[in-house]
Amino acid sequence: MNTLSNLPLAMMGSLTIAGLAIAESPKTTIIVNDANFSRAVTDRFMGNWDRRGADKHIVHLPGLAPAGPKAPVVRMNQDAIYSSAIVRADAEGYVRVGIKEHVEKEGFNDIYTSVHIVDENSSSPAYKVGPGDHKIKIETDWAFIIFRAGVEDKSDLKNALHAQQRFYVDMSNNGDGWEAGGFDQESLEKVEKRLKEEFLEAGEDFIYYASADGRDVDLGRQARSNAMGWGGMPIEVGVSNIYRNTKQFDGSQCQQTTFDVPNNKYFTSITLYDSAGYMLETPRFSINSYEWDVNADGTVTISFGCDEGAPNNLITDGNDYTYTVRNYGVSVDVQYDRFGGRELKYL
Repeated sequence: MNTLSNLPLAMMGSLTIAGLAIAESPKTTIIVNDANFSRAVTDRFMGNWDRRGADKHIVHLPGLAPAGPKAPVVRMNQDAIYSSAIVRADAEGYVRVGIKEHVEKEGFNDIYTSVHIVDENSSSPAYKVGPGDHKIKIETDWAFIIFRAGVEDKSDLKNALHAQQRFYVDMSNNGDGWEAGGFDQESLEKVEKRLKEEFLEAGEDFIYYASADGRDVDLGRQARSNAMGWGGMPIEVGVSNIYRNTKQFDGSQCQQTTFDVPNNKYFTSITLYDSAGYMLETPRFSINSYEWDVNADGTVTISFGCDEGAPNNLITDGNDYTYTVRNYGVSVDVQYDRFGGRELKYL
C-alpha cells in the first residue's frame, strides 16, 4: 500500500437520486486541504453509496441520473445508467469484478457496458468494456466500482436496465464492510469551491491517473479535475473514455459549433453543465452520436441556445454553461485533440 492511503478522507451531505436516499454525514473533525482533496472527495462519494449498502451488494440506479444538484456527484451524464459497489482487496491487493455475456432474449438487445475501478486515492487502475472477468490490483484497501449500461434512446431504458443484471463483484473479502473517516465538511466545501473556480479559470481538460505514484502525476491538476468532474480514467485508445471540456459560455446567445465526426470506437456525446459542474436543468441538455443529425458533408453541427429549427439544438434557457465532449473508446485523433467542437460562433 502506498503512503497516500493514509491521507484524510471526507464525506458528503444529504442527496437524493431516483429514489436513492442518502443520509447526512456524521460529525467530522479532519480538515480537508489541497493535498488530501482527491482522497477526500472519493471517500465522500463512496460514503453516499455505502449508506445504501454498496459494500454488501451492487446498487443499481433505476433510471437516468438527474440534472442539477440532485445528482450525487458532479459531471454525471445520461449516456448510461450507473451501478456501483464498494469492494475490499484480497490479501494480495486484488479485487475481482466483471460483466457476464449477453444472452439473446426476445425484446432485448446487447448494448455498451463497462466496469470502472477507482481506488481510494481517486486513481483508476482499470476501465474494461464488454463481457469479461477481471482481477485488478489496487493501491489502497478498498475500491469503488462503477458499472455503466449504455443508453441509446433516453425514452426507452429497457436494454440498459436488463444489462445491469450482468454485473458482478466479488465481495467475499468485505468482512464487516467499509467505514468512512471523519472529516470537516466546511473545509471540504471551501476547497472544492475554490478548485472549481480554478478549473474554469485555467480552461483545463480533465486529467486522471492509473496510480497516485506515477511519475507524471500532477496532484494539483488532478484535484481540480476531481472537484469539477470526479470519477474519470486515463486514456486507453479504443477502450476508455476521454472528457474534453470547454470554457464557460454565455447562455443568452445563440451559438454553434461544427466539427468532423470523431472516429471513436463506440460513441460520442455532448452535455451542458452549470458553473458548479451539474447537468443544466433544461428540457434538452445533452445529445450523443446515436441521436444527432449529420450534415450532408459528413460534419456535425451542434447548436446552443438557438431556436427549434437549429440543427441539434441544446436548450440553455439563458443560463451560462460549459460543456463536455465525451469520447467512448477514444480514437487516436481525439487523444491528440485533432477535432474541433469546443469553440463556438455567435449567429
